[in-house]
Amino acid sequence: MNTQNPAPAPTAAAPATSAAPAAPVASTTTDDRGGAFRAIDGAGESVSGGNLLIAAYAVVWFIVLALVVRTFTRQSATAEGLAKLEEQIKKAAKP
Repeated sequence: MNTQNPAPAPTAAAPATSAAPAAPVASTTTDDRGGAFRAIDGAGESVSGGNLLIAAYAVVWFIVLALVVRTFTRQSATAEGLAKLEEQIKKAAKP
């Protein structure tokens, strides 16, 4: 039993149903795609890649520096709190 639909019979000169032309079929071969790139004239870069790289490094180093400073200050606060606790333990241990 054949469950596939038979192919429609070709019709003679079917009228166009839309006013828009059909979209071109995109090529998928590497050779066609490689030659399709065209540079746009007058669309210059607003910031050079070198400046963006320097800015990115500056942001990363700023974040690293901020984390180091934050860790140092938290460690200092923890050391002070520990010293206070040790002092309280010594006072509580004396009869």
